[in-house]
Formats: sequence, structure tokens, C-alpha cells
Amino acid sequence: MRVDTRAHQATRTTVTPQLAQQIRLLGLTSEDLEVEVGQWLASNVMLEVDADDADDGEVADDTGNEDAAGDLALDSNWDDSFTPMSGGAERFDSALPVAAPEPDGVVERLMRDLPVECSSARELHAAFAVLGAIDERGWLEGDLNELACSQGLPTGALIAALALIRKLAPAGFGARDLDECLRLQLDAMPDSAMVRNARALIAVGLERLAGRELLAVQRKLRLDDAAFSEALNCLRRLDPHPGRSAATGAPVLPDVVVARVDGRWTVTLSEFATPRLRINPGYASVVESGAPGSAGLRDQLQEARWLLRGLEQRADTLLKVAHAIFRRQFAFLAGGDEVLAPMMLREIAGEVGVHESTVSRVTRGKYVATPRGIYELKHFFGAGFGADCGASNTAARALVRRFIAGERPDAPLDDAAVAERLAERGIRIARRTVAKYRESLGIPPARMRAAAQPLALSA
Repeated sequence: MRVDTRAHQATRTTVTPQLAQQIRLLGLTSEDLEVEVGQWLASNVMLEVDADDADDGEVADDTGNEDAAGDLALDSNWDDSFTPMSGGAERFDSALPVAAPEPDGVVERLMRDLPVECSSARELHAAFAVLGAIDERGWLEGDLNELACSQGLPTGALIAALALIRKLAPAGFGARDLDECLRLQLDAMPDSAMVRNARALIAVGLERLAGRELLAVQRKLRLDDAAFSEALNCLRRLDPHPGRSAATGAPVLPDVVVARVDGRWTVTLSEFATPRLRINPGYASVVESGAPGSAGLRDQLQEARWLLRGLEQRADTLLKVAHAIFRRQFAFLAGGDEVLAPMMLREIAGEVGVHESTVSRVTRGKYVATPRGIYELKHFFGAGFGADCGASNTAARALVRRFIAGERPDAPLDDAAVAERLAERGIRIARRTVAKYRESLGIPPARMRAAAQPLALSA
């Protein structure tokens, strides 16, 4: 039987250097992109900062005004009140605080991200099984084969789940021991002699370094003083316990801005998401004239054009994804987290016309400034509770928080009572699910909240 390979060839994507670069740029945060751009400017004379493109004029900035959403009805239509904007960017003079209504530790972020990233209930089961086996340091306890037997899952499913968790979490999270934890962090760093030497130090044995056998290790690896010191300092900068990373409540730079301009909503990129670069016209004219010695400059000119095209593609994809998100989550601007609808990566991918992995890269570590505060774009994704319920798990958590915040001090609500109130709103979830949400919010159970109340003194 003759197999027609043309169909397979038609669907196969060739990953060119330019495409690989565009994919990598999509995953960079604004801080990482700033570092990357600095390296480009230092290594490619064809690139320069486009200072003429800066806009020093006043811009509308309703992002810090709660009243900007106050006159917006929950059933408003996005298309009726949205004005598309191309070019330009909202400007911020300083970083703004992140709106962080929930704890934002590593485990809490994974609990929100995994339901979105997993494509089936079985994958999610495996992912939470592995996450439950990771201790407070961020290390995986026990053997995956034993865990698979106890969970009734194939070992391969847990291996895939561990790989997904490591992809979403800080480098080193999910390691089996200290050596692997440090190696995973080194693997996430750009390759260099320093990184390779640091790996060699781990291979020789961390216990020898801890035992102050520094001179013996240096001689074994045949490193000079400078290289050995640099590798040691590299190891010292790594985090041996990535599970204890501090919550990311520090100020961040928004990549996208959703704001009211002339009475209508706009979605624009901030200046932090769109570095202003251009081709140096003087050097470009030298290449175009074919002057002697311009061959090297020609290569740099081609590279500069690829880099600028990559930035343009990154900005275009980020803006399209952000617009698609708020088309579906427009009610958030009026009602906040409590009205967030279920939304999965594949829905936005289908609307924008990209792969789910592209949406995942674009939304991870990217922030949007709204009248309600600054949120990570991942915040707006969440699984639902069935076809009859229009609320997401993020909305359910927000309601759990509000119900408990409004309880009577002398009669705190237990998890079953909270579940009943959710059911009145059409969100039917089990008591144990309410308990899981409450714990992720850092709220103690009802009996502990009652015990914390001061005793009333009779007159």
C-alpha cells in the first residue's frame, strides 16, 4: 500500500531560526524583554532606540479610578462600548501594585493554572496527585511508581504531569533532591562557561564543597581561580528551596491597558510591552551602498530586521489575545472576580487563530492594568462547573471570600453553609471543594474563626 506523505508534509511546521525566536519572545516577561533588548543593542550596531517615537503628551488613564466601571451594567455588550486602537500605548511613569486578592505562592498559582493547562480530567487528576507529593521546599517526595499505584494511574501520566508542573513553576520546583533542584535551575539559564562549570561542581559532589574541599575540587576540574570563583558564586545564587519563594506582590509593569477613553473602552499595549527600536539609518545606508567591508554589517542588518519583526509579532499576538480575553470577560470590569465566566486556553486560541501553547506563553507573566487593579492575564482563565453554570472556579473562590467576610462574628459559616449559598447562585459544588477554595484563600475553618472572636462580657 502506497502512503501519500504530502498531507503529512503539509501539516508539518518547519521551525526556522526566525520562528524559534518569535516563539521565545512570546514567553518573555516585560522585565526579561528589557534585558534581551539591552543585549541586542550592545551586540548589533544596526539597532538603536527610536527616541523620536516617544509620546510626551497627556494620555487618558482611568486605570486607577473605580468609578470608571461604576456606570457599566453587568449585561453590557463589549462590541457596543469597545473602540479598537492600533498603535500608540498607554504610558506609566512607574510600576503599579498588582491586584492580588488571593495568596500567590507557588502552590496557589499552580492550583489556578493546572485546571486551565490540563486538557482532561485524567490529566488534572495526575497533576494534583503529583502536586500533593511535593513538600514545602518544592521537592518531590516519594517514588512516582508508588504514587501511581496509590492513585490508580499509569506512571507515564504522572511523569507527564511532573513535566507540566516544572514548566509552570519556578525552575527547580518538583526536583527529587538538591542536586536535581540546582541542575534544573542551571538548565533554565543561558548556556555559558560559568553554567557548565557550575554543573561540573554539582557532579563532583556538593558534599565536598560543603566540607570545604574547595582546592581539591578546583584541581580536579582544572579550573583557574577566576572560573572556579565564578562557578561557585553561580551556585550560591540558586534557590535550594523554590517552593518557599515569596509571593509575587511586588510592583510590576503592565503589558496591556484596559481603560476608558472618551467614554469607550480601549485595549492597548503599554510602553513596557513595545520597546521602541529602529534600524540605524546611517549604517543601513552603508550596507545599501555596497561599500567595501559592509558584508558583516549586512548580516547584522538582516538579524536586526528579524528582531524587529519578532517584536512586532509579539506585540500583535499579545494585543489580539488581550482583546479576545476581555471580549469574553467584559463583565469583570463591572462586577470583578465574582462574575468571571469559565474560559479555557483553547477558546482564546481558536478565536485568535493560534495554538493553545501560544496563548499559554502570551498570558504567563504578562499583566493587564484595569480600573480594578493590575492582574496577570492568566487570572481570567478558569474551569467551569458544567453547562448549566456560567461561573468559573475563580468566581466561586471570590464568592467564598465575600460570604465569609460578611458572616456574623458570633455565627461563622461552615463549609456546608457556604456551599448552600453558592448553590442559590447556581454554583453547585461539594463541601470539600469549598474547603479547598477556603484553604487556598488562607481562611481558617469556621470553628477556628469562632474561637478567635473575643468573648462578650455581660454588664
